Amino acid sequence: MKENNSSYKFHVARLSSMLVSQLVELFNKEVGNRGWTSERSSFDAALIDAFINKGVDVSAVYDGTSISFRQKVTLDSESQKLIALV
Repeated sequence: MKENNSSYKFHVARLSSMLVSQLVELFNKEVGNRGWTSERSSFDAALIDAFINKGVDVSAVYDGTSISFRQKVTLDSESQKLIALV
């Protein structure tokens, strides 16, 4: 379904060219943001997919169904895994 969403496609195209460190910064900007729109949903899905497409383990924030923006993250560059900051 998300592949048919033009907003999702736009975000995927933009995010795919970014460095993982830039994706981490974008993710951390979303932490604590309680606003919700279909545009944000498309962005969030594209952001997680961008991490996954770059080989990053997102299990600290994504369980395959929902994304958690409760905590900021950092990248463990050795394991290519997002780590939630306490």
